[in-house]
Amino acid sequence: MAKLTEQIGYIRGLIGSMELAPDSANAKLLAALADALENIAGELGDLRDDMTELNDFVESIDEDLEDLEATVDGDERDGGYMDGDDGYDEEPDDEDYAPENGLRVLSSEEKGGEEGGVPLAGSICTECGKVFFVPLHEIREENELYTCPHCHKPVDFTPLGPDNVPIAKPYRE
Repeated sequence: MAKLTEQIGYIRGLIGSMELAPDSANAKLLAALADALENIAGELGDLRDDMTELNDFVESIDEDLEDLEATVDGDERDGGYMDGDDGYDEEPDDEDYAPENGLRVLSSEEKGGEEGGVPLAGSICTECGKVFFVPLHEIREENELYTCPHCHKPVDFTPLGPDNVPIAKPYRE
């Protein structure tokens, strides 16, 4: 940018040394061209500043997106804004944990229980439609009957997974 400003100054110097009458058409044309060049240089400088600011903003968004992807993927790459204590057991000790089946394990500690809680798995009651939890060590086989704590009816336990979990939708007025 500094080189462009120097070149425009050099052109103005050449125009001044041409010994043209100030009211002549050539003098007016050259002065208007020099003014136009200065305006273009100013606009280019503003565009360069805007591009730098935009580039910084995009890099910031990219870093935030990487952090979000790391958090969603369960990676511990960066997760810059996450403190690592999201309430879920990182690697449950229980052998019944089956991430390939989409089973998400919670602990009773997360549900207001004691420190060092019992791992829990959730299901939806087929009678009342409410979610209930069963200690993971009590689950022997899928579709086993359990008493719903809400409606007290016997229902089969089908672990919540990606294909049967209720998904909330944003509220729209």
